[in-house]
This record gives sequence, C-alpha cells and structure tokens, in this order.
Amino acid sequence: MSELAIVIPAYKHQFFDKTLNSLARQTNKNFTVYIGDDNSPFALSEIINRYKGSLRIYYTRFENNIGAENLVLQWNRCVGLTKGENWICLFSDDDIMDENCVENFYLALENKNNDFDVCRFNTVTIDKNDSVLHECPIGPEKESSASMAFYLLKGKRGNSMPDHIFSREIYDKCGGFVFTEFAQGADWATSILFSHDKGIQIIPDAKVYWRYSGLNISSAASSQKHKMIIGHLHFVEWALNHFQYLKTSKSVITYEMIKEALRSNLNMVMVCHYKGFNINSTYRIFTLYHKKFGLSPYQSITALFQIMNIKIPAIDKLIHIFSRIKGKICQVVSS
Repeated sequence: MSELAIVIPAYKHQFFDKTLNSLARQTNKNFTVYIGDDNSPFALSEIINRYKGSLRIYYTRFENNIGAENLVLQWNRCVGLTKGENWICLFSDDDIMDENCVENFYLALENKNNDFDVCRFNTVTIDKNDSVLHECPIGPEKESSASMAFYLLKGKRGNSMPDHIFSREIYDKCGGFVFTEFAQGADWATSILFSHDKGIQIIPDAKVYWRYSGLNISSAASSQKHKMIIGHLHFVEWALNHFQYLKTSKSVITYEMIKEALRSNLNMVMVCHYKGFNINSTYRIFTLYHKKFGLSPYQSITALFQIMNIKIPAIDKLIHIFSRIKGKICQVVSS
C-alpha cells in the first residue's frame, strides 16, 4: 500500500482529463487515487478508464448527490473510500499539479528536520484556458497556524484545499474537515485547525494550479451570494471562537490581531467578492459586528453602509446627526 492517498470528489467533467493527466505525469507514482463520483450526470468513468493503465485508481459512483447540499459532506465521504494511507491529499476535479509535487512531498517527509501534520504547495490561479491569473503570495517554509491565518486573512498567503497534504492522524484527531455552511471558508478553517499543533510546512519548488473556471463555487459568488455570505459568516464565527486560546498565549500573533484581520477580510470579501448583500443577511452581519467584533451599534451600522457602498439619504442624514450629537456629548463630558 502506498503512503499517499489522492482523493478527488468528482462531479464536473470539463477539466477532469487534465486533472488526471497531471497525476499520470508525476515523477513519483507512490500514491493511490480515490475518485468519489457525486452522482454526476457526466460520463466521468469514460475519462477515468483512459488512465487505469498509468494510475492506481479506485472509482466509486455514489447513488446520491450530497455536494450540492454541502461540499464538506462529500469531502468526508470521499476520504472514507481510502484504505488507511498515512497521508491524504484532497484534490479537485479541475485543478492540476506540477509533475514533481508527489516527489517533493516525499523528499520533505524524509527530511529529519521536518515535523508536520499538514503541508501545502504554493498555488497559482489559472482560468479555463490554463492562462495564469495570478500567483498567490508565498510564505515562509514553516509557519505557525496563527501566523498563517493572520497573513492569509490579510491576503498575503495562498491557501486552498487541493494544495494541502495532511496526515490521517490529524484528520482523525480533528474529526475530519471543518463544517461551514455552503462550505465557505471550510478549506481555510481546516488548514488552520490541522496545523494548530505543529504549524504548516511549505513544499518548495512545486506548485498546484487552482482553476477559477466559472464552474466552481468560488466563481459563482455573485449568483448565490446569500447562501455563500451566510457560510462566510459561519467561518468568521468559527475562527473567532477557535483563536480564543491566543488570549492567554505568548504568540506574536494576538487574538486582537486575528479579530481585526477577520473584520478587514470580511469587509473586503463582501465588497469585492460578493459585491454587497441582501436584506436577509443584514441582521446577522450587524450582530457579528456588534456582538463578536465589539463595535457599538453606530459603528456597526456605519460598517454595513461601507460594505453596501450606497447612501440612503434619510438614514445617512440620521447617522450624520447622531455623529454630531455624540461629538457634542463627548465635549461636554471632557470639559
């Protein structure tokens, strides 16, 4: 049995051949591929059959589709297909990897100076034509979970589930992938959780190419924004709770730094990724700002308007009046 299981929760067919081809081209073939077909309407088995001579593949077609409900459920179900390999890579049905990724992983594993539960490759974002959209920022070779999370939230690290390899031991210890609604931020949360004890190791000189195709969840942000916003808020709440330990830690990264980074990231994601929000999300976002981030009601409302990037004259005037009254009260108190 090989040490590494490459698990592919499969549904889309458009780039699946390219994915399997990138695995077939690996310079080190010491891995087994497990494909969990999420009851796809496409003939995935025909594509898979082309690679049975060059890859060790176990293919399972599930009778029910659960990825549409939540991808995390499908991820865990697919990992359940594996046969006890010590290391797991949850890959995607449309991403590709450099031909030396597996080889460099084993080299890192053999290095006695390395001790990790989770490692990752640097990431390049590509489009449907394989053209490079951008190269994700590169961090240090080894980094603590808190540091990785802080810089990830600041946009200074790359991170997606297909660029990770993690130990079965940490997967079992943590109870599988972190569940968030609509799987939003589930990859980030899982990376943060799995790397809590030993940090995260970067595998150098090999990259994973994450595809922004218009067919995946991230590409559909504007069309399904309400569900995805609720999922992202779930991730933010999870992170605020998870990093409570930093309040009593001597870590360079403090809880307040994480909290501010989460708030900044939320603002950026809402404006640039989801491009605003609908009325159904308003109360939950307001509550998050007020109760979790500790903003005053006035500050929370102001933050909402900044995200919406619109001005409703009557309400905007009331906020202006409230601000002036607040200023005068502060002057009286200080005098």
